[in-house]
Amino acid sequence: MRRLVVSLIATTFLSGVAAHAADLPVKAPVYKAPLMYNWTGFYVGINGGGGFGHTDWTYVVGGNQAGHNTSGGLIGGTVGYNYQIQNWVLGVEGDWDWANVKGSTNCPNPAFSCESKLTSLGTLRGRAGLTLGSTGNVLLYGTGGWAWGRLNIQTVNAAVGTNGSSTTPNGWTLGGGAEWGFLPNWSAKLEYLYVGFGSNTYTVDTALQVNAKERVNVIRAGVNYRF
Repeated sequence: MRRLVVSLIATTFLSGVAAHAADLPVKAPVYKAPLMYNWTGFYVGINGGGGFGHTDWTYVVGGNQAGHNTSGGLIGGTVGYNYQIQNWVLGVEGDWDWANVKGSTNCPNPAFSCESKLTSLGTLRGRAGLTLGSTGNVLLYGTGGWAWGRLNIQTVNAAVGTNGSSTTPNGWTLGGGAEWGFLPNWSAKLEYLYVGFGSNTYTVDTALQVNAKERVNVIRAGVNYRF
């Protein structure tokens, strides 16, 4: 009889515990959303790459042509600011590069070589882009604005030497690129810019004047640090 009573009490107790446990709320697994990459802030960086294009070259007197293709490298620094609104990133960016984009052809007088050399390139541009990826750390953007450079136009002859002049032409630029945030404050980018400069007048050998303008396609990579 004693064993029967103990058994009944134990069964009753265990049944009550089981019923109480069944009434407890079941907690669903907690999933943490991945941290979103933040593009907002000031940044500085370095960039480098190459350029290729064409120099239109026309003698003021006579209208003879001596246009030629150009190519070469460039390297420099970048500064800018981004502001992010959900998946959109708006900003402004400026840069200045040392350049060595040059080319040449025979002048109308074949004893001379007609040469051009872009020695620096600067831009001040707006940027607008859209973030991609689960954390938004990939940015595709378009960009455009003001461009300026230092262009040297000259003629070269073995007997006479080199004669020419330089100016700082103004122009415009338009392009786009992709930027990858590989660390919270660091990103790497690859971009393309088309740069067009207006026509300017240069003085070459024997005081002849030349109207010249430069067009350059720039492909460059860069690394930025955001504060």
